[in-house]
Amino acid sequence: MNKSHLRTPNKCCSADSEEETSLGFHYSLQKLMDIKEREKETAESAYAEAVRTFEEVATTLYHLLKRKESLEADARARLEEQVSILDIQSMQTSMLFLQEAIQKQQLMTQQAREQMEWKQQQLVDASFEHKKHEKIREKKYMQFTLEEKRLDQMQMDEISIQRFVRQ
Repeated sequence: MNKSHLRTPNKCCSADSEEETSLGFHYSLQKLMDIKEREKETAESAYAEAVRTFEEVATTLYHLLKRKESLEADARARLEEQVSILDIQSMQTSMLFLQEAIQKQQLMTQQAREQMEWKQQQLVDASFEHKKHEKIREKKYMQFTLEEKRLDQMQMDEISIQRFVRQ
């Protein structure tokens, strides 16, 4: 029986293993491939979250640096005028407080960057593993289709021989 007309060329790329099973092809490592796909999706979402966190932390650092720049410009302008010692002390206290906040934010930004880079590497690794299993599955499917064609051809040859012998 020739079943080749039932198969479509895209089947090797389909994630719908039940449909392929009904056509005779069953990938023995499908569950592992599904796990690898879920791991990849989890890594994608973790990386996206790490990027979002990094952007938030880096934006906060940017605003602190802009505030420091503004405070320094204001302090320079005020020092050109007559300023009391109390005002100078107040400016220094504000500047020290802001500098501490900037240092803390720089540390948080560095940690967020490292976390983002780590999540990116996990995503690259998970994508590689998933792609590797997709390639193996495609190869197995191609072997399956070649074997099906070979068996179909043998069957057709046998039918032809039987018809020839009957004549």
